[in-house]
Amino acid sequence: MVLSQPTVLETVTLQQFVQYVLDRHEQSSALVFCGSKEAFFEQLTQSAALRPEESHSDGQNSELPANPEPSHTAPIVPHNWAVPTLRLLLTSRTVKVAFCPDITHLRAYLATYNQPTHNQEIAGAQNHDTRVLAIANLILLHRPTSAFSAQGLNRTYAGAVEAAFRSHSKLVTAECLEAASTATKDTDPEGEMLDVAHPRTSSVWDEEVSILNVTTKSFGAGERGWVGRTVKLRTIAARWCVFGSAGSV
Repeated sequence: MVLSQPTVLETVTLQQFVQYVLDRHEQSSALVFCGSKEAFFEQLTQSAALRPEESHSDGQNSELPANPEPSHTAPIVPHNWAVPTLRLLLTSRTVKVAFCPDITHLRAYLATYNQPTHNQEIAGAQNHDTRVLAIANLILLHRPTSAFSAQGLNRTYAGAVEAAFRSHSKLVTAECLEAASTATKDTDPEGEMLDVAHPRTSSVWDEEVSILNVTTKSFGAGERGWVGRTVKLRTIAARWCVFGSAGSV
């Protein structure tokens, strides 16, 4: 079975990412959200509240319409998920949603991600790329830890690519817009609590990180202490994935 390359979707909201999975999978698939269930629903709510120009702005100030409507009179248009169509009911039954609150959980999940059944292998041989392994906010999960580096991210990407290959799935990842500029509190792998604010750049993928994991306790992961040589997140992801948009792949 020949699968297309693992893909990173740029400039998508969580709502668009979930819709992408629902539109393109035909077999049992998995949507892995890097965070808690509460954070998942909160981010979906933020997605629904975004105006169209905001959801495609990639962090830049978009041009405002000539006569913008007052915010208190602009209703949120219900998403088509609210309409229980037969196709929606069918496709949603075959998507498993998993929540990984930290790197250890994510890597463990990927290491044990199940292989397809015999019937799924036969169907997959006839319909390429119909099983999807989708991961939302992989970069964000690493950000407050000492593994926010080329070394740590490459290890996680390697596990994701291996899990997709083992299960005959198409790997799709995305850093959803609503979470790209948030500050987070977390505990690094050595148990140290971190509280780091993350200023948003033109694109999360243009941010630079150190080559090796930062384990020195004199400064937290993400702080600009001595980190040696750095590399862009885009370069790290490009080793494993191709970049595209939700409408083009």
